[in-house]
Amino acid sequence: MQSQEPGTRVWVNGSVYSPADPFATAVLLAGATVAWLGSDDAARAMAGPGVTPGDLRAAVVTPAFVAHHRVPDRLPVDADAAGPGDDADAAPAPPRTSQGYGAVELLGSDPEALAAATERVLADGAHALPVLIRAATQEQELDASDLPSPALGLDAGTLPALPALRESAREHLVACTRAALQAVLVLPLTEGDPHGAMPDGAGAAASSGDDRLDALLEAAEAAQEHVGERAFRARNHRIVGVGGASEEQCRRMAALSLTASCIPGRAPLRDLSRAGVPVTLMTEDPEPWAAVKAALEAPHERLRTSARAAFLGLTRGAWRARPGAQPLAGQLVPGAEATLTVWDAESVMVQQAQGTGASWSTDPRARTPVLPALDDARLPRCEATVVAGRLVAGTEPRP
Repeated sequence: MQSQEPGTRVWVNGSVYSPADPFATAVLLAGATVAWLGSDDAARAMAGPGVTPGDLRAAVVTPAFVAHHRVPDRLPVDADAAGPGDDADAAPAPPRTSQGYGAVELLGSDPEALAAATERVLADGAHALPVLIRAATQEQELDASDLPSPALGLDAGTLPALPALRESAREHLVACTRAALQAVLVLPLTEGDPHGAMPDGAGAAASSGDDRLDALLEAAEAAQEHVGERAFRARNHRIVGVGGASEEQCRRMAALSLTASCIPGRAPLRDLSRAGVPVTLMTEDPEPWAAVKAALEAPHERLRTSARAAFLGLTRGAWRARPGAQPLAGQLVPGAEATLTVWDAESVMVQQAQGTGASWSTDPRARTPVLPALDDARLPRCEATVVAGRLVAGTEPRP
Protein backbone atom coordinates (compact mmCIF):
# COMPACT_ATOMS: atom_id res chain seq x y z
CA MET A 1 0.00 0.00 0.00
CA GLN A 2 1.43 3.39 -1.01
CA SER A 3 1.33 6.27 1.47
CA GLN A 4 0.01 9.77 0.88
CA GLU A 5 2.25 12.81 0.35
CA PRO A 6 5.31 12.18 2.54
CA GLY A 7 5.95 14.50 5.45
CA THR A 8 8.95 14.92 7.73
CA ARG A 9 9.92 11.84 9.75
CA VAL A 10 12.78 11.03 12.06
CA TRP A 11 13.70 7.42 12.80
CA VAL A 12 16.02 6.51 15.67
CA ASN A 13 17.51 3.47 17.41
CA GLY A 14 18.73 1.67 14.29
CA SER A 15 21.79 1.13 12.12
CA VAL A 16 21.80 3.38 9.04
CA TYR A 17 24.13 2.43 6.19
CA SER A 18 25.65 5.69 4.97
CA PRO A 19 29.08 6.79 3.73
CA ALA A 20 28.29 10.23 5.17
CA ASP A 21 28.18 8.89 8.75
CA PRO A 22 29.22 5.24 9.18
CA PHE A 23 28.02 5.26 12.81
CA ALA A 24 24.60 6.81 12.12
CA THR A 25 21.76 5.38 14.18
CA ALA A 26 19.09 7.88 13.09
CA VAL A 27 17.83 9.37 9.83
CA LEU A 28 15.64 12.38 9.08
CA LEU A 29 13.47 12.26 5.95
CA ALA A 30 12.02 15.53 4.64
CA GLY A 31 9.46 14.64 2.01
CA ALA A 32 11.21 12.76 -0.78
CA THR A 33 14.72 13.61 0.44
CA VAL A 34 17.20 12.36 3.02
CA ALA A 35 17.77 15.52 5.06
CA TRP A 36 20.13 14.36 7.80
CA LEU A 37 21.82 11.34 9.41
CA GLY A 38 23.46 11.07 12.81
CA SER A 39 23.02 10.06 16.44
CA ASP A 40 19.81 9.36 18.32
CA ASP A 41 20.32 12.23 20.77
CA ALA A 42 20.79 14.77 17.99
CA ALA A 43 17.77 13.38 16.14
CA ARG A 44 15.52 13.66 19.20
CA ALA A 45 16.64 17.25 19.69
CA MET A 46 15.65 18.01 16.08
CA ALA A 47 12.22 16.37 16.32
CA GLY A 48 9.81 19.28 16.61
CA PRO A 49 6.00 19.25 16.57
CA GLY A 50 5.88 18.87 12.78
CA VAL A 51 8.11 15.79 12.72
CA THR A 52 6.72 12.24 12.90
CA PRO A 53 8.96 10.05 15.10
CA GLY A 54 9.70 6.38 14.60
CA ASP A 55 11.66 3.78 16.57
CA LEU A 56 13.63 1.41 14.32
CA ARG A 57 14.04 -1.06 17.19
CA ALA A 58 17.57 -2.03 16.08
CA ALA A 59 16.56 -2.49 12.43
CA VAL A 60 19.04 -1.78 9.61
CA VAL A 61 18.29 0.95 7.06
CA THR A 62 19.98 0.75 3.65
CA PRO A 63 19.44 2.11 0.16
CA ALA A 64 16.86 -0.04 -1.65
CA PHE A 65 18.14 -2.66 -4.07
CA VAL A 66 17.96 -2.34 -7.87
CA ALA A 67 16.66 -5.51 -9.54
CA HIS A 68 17.36 -6.81 -13.05
CA HIS A 69 14.47 -8.40 -14.96
CA ARG A 70 14.32 -9.67 -18.53
CA VAL A 71 10.89 -9.21 -20.05
CA PRO A 72 9.78 -12.06 -22.34
CA ASP A 73 8.00 -11.27 -25.59
CA ARG A 74 4.24 -11.56 -25.54
CA LEU A 75 3.03 -14.76 -27.16
CA PRO A 76 -0.22 -14.66 -29.15
CA VAL A 77 -2.95 -16.85 -27.73
CA ASP A 78 -5.07 -18.96 -30.05
CA ALA A 79 -8.61 -18.02 -29.03
CA ASP A 80 -9.95 -21.43 -30.08
CA ALA A 81 -7.29 -23.41 -28.19
CA ALA A 82 -6.95 -21.16 -25.15
CA GLY A 83 -8.23 -22.35 -21.81
CA PRO A 84 -10.13 -20.19 -19.31
CA GLY A 85 -6.93 -19.32 -17.43
CA ASP A 86 -4.79 -18.50 -20.46
CA ASP A 87 -3.76 -14.89 -20.90
CA ALA A 88 -1.64 -13.38 -23.65
CA ASP A 89 -0.43 -10.79 -21.14
CA ALA A 90 0.67 -13.37 -18.56
CA ALA A 91 4.39 -13.08 -17.81
CA PRO A 92 6.73 -13.63 -14.87
CA ALA A 93 6.20 -10.83 -12.38
CA PRO A 94 9.07 -8.36 -11.87
CA PRO A 95 10.63 -8.20 -8.39
CA ARG A 96 8.56 -6.40 -5.75
CA THR A 97 9.07 -3.53 -3.36
CA SER A 98 7.95 -5.85 -0.56
CA GLN A 99 11.17 -7.80 -1.18
CA GLY A 100 13.37 -4.72 -0.68
CA TYR A 101 13.67 -3.44 -4.25
CA GLY A 102 13.26 0.27 -4.98
CA ALA A 103 13.91 0.09 -8.72
CA VAL A 104 13.75 -2.56 -11.43
CA GLU A 105 15.78 -2.51 -14.63
CA LEU A 106 13.68 -4.06 -17.39
CA LEU A 107 15.22 -5.41 -20.60
CA GLY A 108 12.93 -6.51 -23.42
CA SER A 109 12.65 -6.61 -27.20
CA ASP A 110 8.83 -6.45 -27.36
CA PRO A 111 7.79 -2.79 -26.89
CA GLU A 112 4.29 -3.72 -25.71
CA ALA A 113 5.54 -6.30 -23.21
CA LEU A 114 8.18 -3.85 -21.99
CA ALA A 115 5.56 -1.13 -21.52
CA ALA A 116 3.30 -3.54 -19.63
CA ALA A 117 6.15 -4.59 -17.32
CA THR A 118 7.01 -0.94 -16.75
CA GLU A 119 3.42 -0.26 -15.67
CA ARG A 120 3.53 -3.20 -13.25
CA VAL A 121 6.70 -1.90 -11.63
CA LEU A 122 5.33 1.63 -11.34
CA ALA A 123 2.05 0.33 -9.90
CA ASP A 124 4.07 -1.46 -7.21
CA GLY A 125 5.66 1.87 -6.27
CA ALA A 126 9.19 1.24 -7.57
CA HIS A 127 11.21 3.13 -10.15
CA ALA A 128 11.04 1.46 -13.57
CA LEU A 129 14.24 1.49 -15.65
CA PRO A 130 13.29 0.10 -19.08
CA VAL A 131 15.76 -0.68 -21.87
CA LEU A 132 14.43 -1.64 -25.30
CA ILE A 133 16.43 -4.34 -27.10
CA ARG A 134 16.56 -3.56 -30.82
CA ALA A 135 19.61 -3.84 -33.05
CA ALA A 136 20.70 -0.61 -34.73
CA THR A 137 22.74 -0.26 -37.91
CA GLN A 138 25.59 2.14 -38.51
CA GLU A 139 23.62 4.12 -41.11
CA GLN A 140 20.51 4.35 -38.93
CA GLU A 141 19.50 7.73 -37.51
CA LEU A 142 18.32 6.96 -34.00
CA ASP A 143 15.86 9.25 -32.22
CA ALA A 144 16.10 9.06 -28.43
CA SER A 145 12.53 10.35 -28.11
CA ASP A 146 11.28 7.10 -29.66
CA LEU A 147 12.85 5.03 -26.87
CA PRO A 148 11.71 4.46 -23.27
CA SER A 149 15.16 5.50 -22.00
CA PRO A 150 18.43 6.92 -23.41
CA ALA A 151 19.78 3.39 -23.87
CA LEU A 152 19.35 0.76 -26.57
CA GLY A 153 20.07 -2.94 -26.20
CA LEU A 154 21.47 -5.56 -28.56
CA ASP A 155 20.72 -9.24 -27.87
CA ALA A 156 23.96 -11.15 -28.45
CA GLY A 157 22.13 -14.44 -28.00
CA THR A 158 20.27 -14.07 -31.30
CA LEU A 159 23.53 -14.05 -33.29
CA PRO A 160 25.25 -17.41 -32.75
CA ALA A 161 27.84 -16.84 -35.50
CA LEU A 162 30.71 -14.83 -34.03
CA PRO A 163 31.52 -12.83 -37.22
CA ALA A 164 27.88 -11.73 -37.49
CA LEU A 165 27.80 -10.85 -33.78
CA ARG A 166 31.01 -8.85 -34.09
CA GLU A 167 29.74 -6.80 -37.05
CA SER A 168 26.26 -6.27 -35.61
CA ALA A 169 27.68 -5.14 -32.26
CA ARG A 170 30.12 -2.76 -33.97
CA GLU A 171 27.32 -1.12 -35.97
CA HIS A 172 25.10 -0.93 -32.89
CA LEU A 173 27.84 0.76 -30.86
CA VAL A 174 28.58 3.26 -33.62
CA ALA A 175 24.90 4.15 -34.08
CA CYS A 176 24.31 4.55 -30.33
CA THR A 177 27.43 6.66 -29.85
CA ARG A 178 26.42 9.01 -32.67
CA ALA A 179 22.91 9.35 -31.19
CA ALA A 180 24.27 10.01 -27.66
CA LEU A 181 22.72 6.76 -26.42
CA GLN A 182 24.15 4.09 -24.16
CA ALA A 183 24.58 0.77 -25.97
CA VAL A 184 23.62 -2.20 -23.78
CA LEU A 185 25.11 -5.41 -25.17
CA VAL A 186 23.17 -8.32 -23.68
CA LEU A 187 24.82 -11.72 -23.36
CA PRO A 188 22.56 -14.76 -22.90
CA LEU A 189 22.16 -15.81 -19.30
CA THR A 190 24.17 -18.80 -18.12
CA GLU A 191 22.13 -21.94 -17.59
CA GLY A 192 21.36 -22.83 -14.00
CA ASP A 193 20.85 -20.89 -10.81
CA PRO A 194 22.93 -17.69 -10.92
CA HIS A 195 23.08 -17.69 -7.12
CA GLY A 196 24.02 -21.34 -6.73
CA ALA A 197 27.43 -22.92 -6.44
CA MET A 198 29.38 -23.52 -9.61
CA PRO A 199 30.69 -26.98 -10.41
CA ASP A 200 34.13 -27.87 -9.09
CA GLY A 201 36.80 -26.20 -11.18
CA ALA A 202 34.34 -23.84 -12.86
CA GLY A 203 36.07 -20.80 -11.44
CA ALA A 204 39.36 -21.82 -12.99
CA ALA A 205 37.67 -22.78 -16.26
CA ALA A 206 36.06 -19.34 -16.43
CA SER A 207 39.54 -17.82 -16.67
CA SER A 208 39.57 -18.85 -20.35
CA GLY A 209 36.85 -16.25 -20.98
CA ASP A 210 33.88 -16.27 -23.30
CA ASP A 211 34.08 -16.26 -27.12
CA ARG A 212 30.99 -14.06 -27.38
CA LEU A 213 32.51 -11.60 -24.93
CA ASP A 214 35.64 -11.57 -27.08
CA ALA A 215 33.52 -10.76 -30.13
CA LEU A 216 31.83 -7.88 -28.29
CA LEU A 217 35.17 -6.48 -27.14
CA GLU A 218 36.55 -6.64 -30.68
CA ALA A 219 33.42 -4.83 -31.85
CA ALA A 220 33.86 -2.18 -29.17
CA GLU A 221 37.50 -1.63 -30.12
CA ALA A 222 36.53 -1.22 -33.78
CA ALA A 223 33.65 1.13 -32.90
CA GLN A 224 35.91 3.26 -30.70
CA GLU A 225 38.41 3.58 -33.53
CA HIS A 226 35.58 4.59 -35.89
CA VAL A 227 33.89 7.28 -33.74
CA GLY A 228 36.85 8.40 -31.65
CA GLU A 229 37.89 7.52 -28.12
CA ARG A 230 36.38 10.57 -26.44
CA ALA A 231 32.93 10.19 -28.02
CA PHE A 232 32.88 6.44 -27.39
CA ARG A 233 33.81 6.64 -23.70
CA ALA A 234 31.36 9.46 -23.01
CA ARG A 235 28.41 7.12 -23.58
CA ASN A 236 29.33 4.66 -20.79
CA HIS A 237 28.41 1.61 -22.88
CA ARG A 238 27.63 -1.57 -20.98
CA ILE A 239 27.83 -5.36 -21.32
CA VAL A 240 25.06 -7.20 -19.48
CA GLY A 241 25.22 -10.83 -18.38
CA VAL A 242 28.98 -11.13 -17.91
CA GLY A 243 29.82 -14.56 -16.54
CA GLY A 244 33.18 -16.09 -17.44
CA ALA A 245 35.87 -13.56 -18.36
CA SER A 246 39.64 -13.88 -18.51
CA GLU A 247 42.02 -11.39 -16.90
CA GLU A 248 42.88 -10.11 -20.37
CA GLN A 249 39.19 -9.55 -21.17
CA CYS A 250 38.82 -7.65 -17.89
CA ARG A 251 41.71 -5.38 -18.85
CA ARG A 252 40.20 -4.76 -22.29
CA MET A 253 36.85 -3.81 -20.74
CA ALA A 254 38.62 -1.32 -18.49
CA ALA A 255 40.56 0.16 -21.42
CA LEU A 256 37.26 0.69 -23.28
CA SER A 257 35.51 2.22 -20.24
CA LEU A 258 32.81 -0.44 -20.44
CA THR A 259 30.60 -1.24 -17.46
CA ALA A 260 30.05 -4.93 -16.69
CA SER A 261 26.69 -6.09 -15.34
CA CYS A 262 27.53 -9.44 -13.80
CA ILE A 263 25.97 -12.63 -12.54
CA PRO A 264 26.97 -12.95 -8.86
CA GLY A 265 28.77 -16.18 -8.10
CA ARG A 266 29.75 -16.68 -11.76
CA ALA A 267 31.61 -13.54 -12.85
CA PRO A 268 35.28 -12.90 -11.91
CA LEU A 269 34.50 -9.99 -9.59
CA ARG A 270 38.00 -9.95 -8.09
CA ASP A 271 39.65 -9.63 -11.51
CA LEU A 272 37.15 -7.04 -12.75
CA SER A 273 37.77 -4.95 -9.64
CA ARG A 274 41.54 -5.19 -9.97
CA ALA A 275 41.32 -4.14 -13.63
CA GLY A 276 39.21 -1.09 -12.70
CA VAL A 277 36.01 -2.12 -14.50
CA PRO A 278 32.82 -0.51 -13.12
CA VAL A 279 30.64 -3.42 -11.98
CA THR A 280 26.94 -3.84 -11.29
CA LEU A 281 25.32 -7.08 -10.17
CA MET A 282 22.14 -8.63 -11.54
CA THR A 283 19.46 -10.30 -9.46
CA GLU A 284 15.71 -10.71 -9.20
CA ASP A 285 15.86 -13.12 -6.28
CA PRO A 286 12.96 -12.73 -3.81
CA GLU A 287 15.73 -12.33 -1.21
CA PRO A 288 18.15 -9.77 -2.73
CA TRP A 289 20.73 -10.41 -0.01
CA ALA A 290 21.19 -13.85 -1.61
CA ALA A 291 23.02 -12.11 -4.47
CA VAL A 292 25.36 -10.38 -2.01
CA LYS A 293 25.97 -13.69 -0.26
CA ALA A 294 26.64 -15.43 -3.61
CA ALA A 295 29.33 -12.87 -4.45
CA LEU A 296 30.83 -13.04 -0.95
CA GLU A 297 30.94 -16.84 -0.73
CA ALA A 298 31.53 -17.90 -4.35
CA PRO A 299 33.38 -21.25 -4.62
CA HIS A 300 36.47 -19.78 -6.31
CA GLU A 301 38.34 -16.75 -4.98
CA ARG A 302 38.43 -14.95 -8.35
CA LEU A 303 34.62 -14.94 -8.33
CA ARG A 304 34.37 -13.33 -4.88
CA THR A 305 34.18 -9.80 -3.61
CA SER A 306 33.39 -8.17 -0.28
CA ALA A 307 29.83 -7.81 0.97
CA ARG A 308 30.15 -4.05 0.69
CA ALA A 309 31.37 -4.15 -2.93
CA ALA A 310 28.58 -6.57 -3.86
CA PHE A 311 25.99 -4.40 -2.11
CA LEU A 312 27.23 -1.29 -3.92
CA GLY A 313 26.95 -3.19 -7.21
CA LEU A 314 23.25 -3.72 -6.47
CA THR A 315 22.54 -0.16 -5.32
CA ARG A 316 24.76 2.84 -6.04
CA GLY A 317 26.68 1.11 -8.84
CA ALA A 318 23.47 0.04 -10.59
CA TRP A 319 22.28 3.65 -10.63
CA ARG A 320 25.63 5.00 -11.82
CA ALA A 321 25.51 2.64 -14.79
CA ARG A 322 22.27 4.28 -15.95
CA PRO A 323 22.57 7.27 -18.31
CA GLY A 324 21.24 10.45 -16.74
CA ALA A 325 20.96 9.08 -13.19
CA GLN A 326 21.18 11.51 -10.28
CA PRO A 327 24.70 11.61 -8.78
CA LEU A 328 23.49 10.67 -5.27
CA ALA A 329 21.11 7.90 -6.38
CA GLY A 330 21.53 4.65 -4.48
CA GLN A 331 23.00 6.29 -1.37
CA LEU A 332 21.73 7.52 1.97
CA VAL A 333 23.38 10.92 2.25
CA PRO A 334 21.93 14.39 2.81
CA GLY A 335 20.30 15.61 -0.38
CA ALA A 336 19.75 12.14 -1.86
CA GLU A 337 16.34 10.78 -2.76
CA ALA A 338 14.81 8.89 0.16
CA THR A 339 14.61 5.47 -1.50
CA LEU A 340 15.45 2.96 1.18
CA THR A 341 14.59 -0.30 2.89
CA VAL A 342 14.25 -1.17 6.57
CA TRP A 343 15.60 -4.65 7.36
CA ASP A 344 15.18 -7.03 10.25
CA ALA A 345 18.73 -8.40 10.59
CA GLU A 346 20.21 -10.50 13.37
CA SER A 347 23.55 -8.64 13.43
CA VAL A 348 25.76 -6.25 11.43
CA MET A 349 29.43 -6.33 10.51
CA VAL A 350 32.05 -5.60 7.82
CA GLN A 351 32.50 -8.77 5.73
CA GLN A 352 35.48 -9.40 3.48
CA ALA A 353 35.64 -12.27 0.99
CA GLN A 354 38.50 -14.71 1.51
CA GLY A 355 41.32 -14.63 -1.02
CA THR A 356 40.46 -11.26 -2.54
CA GLY A 357 42.61 -8.90 -0.49
CA ALA A 358 41.34 -6.42 2.10
CA SER A 359 39.32 -3.91 0.08
CA TRP A 360 37.65 -2.54 3.22
CA SER A 361 39.11 -2.43 6.70
CA THR A 362 37.18 -4.30 9.37
CA ASP A 363 38.67 -2.10 12.11
CA PRO A 364 35.97 0.20 13.59
CA ARG A 365 38.48 3.06 13.51
CA ALA A 366 38.38 2.91 9.70
CA ARG A 367 34.73 4.08 9.84
CA THR A 368 33.61 1.53 7.25
CA PRO A 369 29.78 1.34 7.17
CA VAL A 370 28.40 -1.99 8.39
CA LEU A 371 25.88 -4.23 6.66
CA PRO A 372 23.73 -7.14 7.86
CA ALA A 373 25.84 -10.20 8.61
CA LEU A 374 25.23 -12.86 5.96
CA ASP A 375 26.64 -15.80 7.91
CA ASP A 376 23.66 -15.75 10.27
CA ALA A 377 21.01 -18.45 10.24
CA ARG A 378 18.69 -16.41 8.03
CA LEU A 379 18.98 -13.58 5.54
CA PRO A 380 17.64 -10.10 6.45
CA ARG A 381 13.87 -9.69 6.14
CA CYS A 382 12.30 -6.62 4.56
CA GLU A 383 10.12 -4.68 7.02
CA ALA A 384 9.43 -1.58 4.91
CA THR A 385 10.40 -0.02 1.58
CA VAL A 386 10.26 3.71 0.91
CA VAL A 387 10.60 5.12 -2.63
CA ALA A 388 11.09 8.87 -3.07
CA GLY A 389 9.87 9.38 0.48
CA ARG A 390 6.67 7.35 0.07
CA LEU A 391 6.03 4.13 1.95
CA VAL A 392 5.31 1.57 -0.79
CA ALA A 393 5.60 -1.70 1.14
CA GLY A 394 5.51 -2.82 4.76
CA THR A 395 4.99 -0.67 7.84
CA GLU A 396 6.87 2.46 8.89
CA PRO A 397 8.68 2.43 12.24
CA ARG A 398 6.28 3.26 15.07
CA PRO A 399 7.05 5.72 17.90
